[in-house]
Amino acid sequence: MDMRPQSEGRLAIGLGILGALALLAWQTMEPGKFRSLTWLLLGFSAFRMLLLRFRSRYSGNGSVEDPHE
Repeated sequence: MDMRPQSEGRLAIGLGILGALALLAWQTMEPGKFRSLTWLLLGFSAFRMLLLRFRSRYSGNGSVEDPHE
């Protein structure tokens, strides 16, 4: 598994950890605003990870760059 910065392996591990934390929050916290806030923060973190991952593939002029060059 490739563990370089911006690699698919790191993204998969990070999303897996966020998923595990969401599952633990669902099982251990009672329903209410704190559990919803926890899910919102975890979801925002996952969205941010995906956004940064896919944003790095594009250059400023709109052309696609190869991230492994």
